[in-house]
Amino acid sequence: MLNGPRTGHTAFIDAGGLDECFPTVRGTPDHGGLWNQPWDGPTDAPWITDTWPTSLELNVYGPSDGTAIGAVLVDCPTVSVEDRGAVLTLQLSCPGQPVSTALWRNQAGFPIGAPYRSLGVEPMLGRVVDLAEAGPGDAAVVPASGELTWRLTVSARPV
Repeated sequence: MLNGPRTGHTAFIDAGGLDECFPTVRGTPDHGGLWNQPWDGPTDAPWITDTWPTSLELNVYGPSDGTAIGAVLVDCPTVSVEDRGAVLTLQLSCPGQPVSTALWRNQAGFPIGAPYRSLGVEPMLGRVVDLAEAGPGDAAVVPASGELTWRLTVSARPV
């Protein structure tokens, strides 16, 4: 992991992970203090509020079409992904805190100039991806003890 800006580094691998998103997915700093990639994406991307199932067709990971779409499934602690005869289920538990799931489907639409393909299913503490957008009860709060405990259960089974 690089510490600081990636100036002079051209290789990029999106290894992803829950740890990169503390305390937020988006905002300042982008992907929390542990994420080392500067944000250079469009700042005027539309924000759409929709119900699930959504009209954004996030249920299909198809061919490269130049799109990149993200969504937050608010108050959704459990999500399953089905592929090639198997189901992977992720369940996040953090009593007394809001939990949701972020989805990211990149079909060669991001980043501009060097697009790649990726699919992210990211259990998250909170209901928003940017603390600046959080309303009452939207963000996880570390109690006075200084510790916040959560459990991520990952299971797989054949279909």
